[in-house]
Amino acid sequence: AVLLLGTAAAAESRFFLGAGANYIRPADENYRVVYGNQVIYPEYSVAVRLVAGLCLTGSMGRIVKNGITPDLGLETRAVQSYFTAGLGYLQRISPLLCLQAGAGVAALSFREDAFDAFIKGRKTGLAAEGGILIVPEDERVYMGIKVGYLAATVEDLDPVLTGRQSVRLGGLKIAVSVGIQLFGSD
Repeated sequence: AVLLLGTAAAAESRFFLGAGANYIRPADENYRVVYGNQVIYPEYSVAVRLVAGLCLTGSMGRIVKNGITPDLGLETRAVQSYFTAGLGYLQRISPLLCLQAGAGVAALSFREDAFDAFIKGRKTGLAAEGGILIVPEDERVYMGIKVGYLAATVEDLDPVLTGRQSVRLGGLKIAVSVGIQLFGSD
């Protein structure tokens, strides 16, 4: 699979690898009460140009946050992670700037540990993002600023442990990233 991906990237002269810092406002109101209104976490991304500006994209991130329960004041820990895959489009608008937009599916999962018990779940949802990349024409390194949204809802967490509840995963995110273009110079 890696050889096939590398060959396809070389043939199309674009393979982008990136890493960045994301700021997310979690979608779930109950999460925000316990863990706060914002989380900063790392994200890794990849894009392979298929034809012209059309790209196959993917990313992964993991959000880990400790909090205190509001009623009892006990420690709790939440972990959300995701993988995304989709299509994107890159359009050069100047010798220095490219616009980027994309959408796809996201596989989101979570685990929360509190009261010597844990609860976990996973759900497939949607991912969308858009932004600006600073990509000088003759350079391989780029920087980017993106705004995106991840969304999925797990409906029935664990009726025995928590009663009927749902949790909204993901949220509105802003990312600052750096990356490198491989396999080509145009």
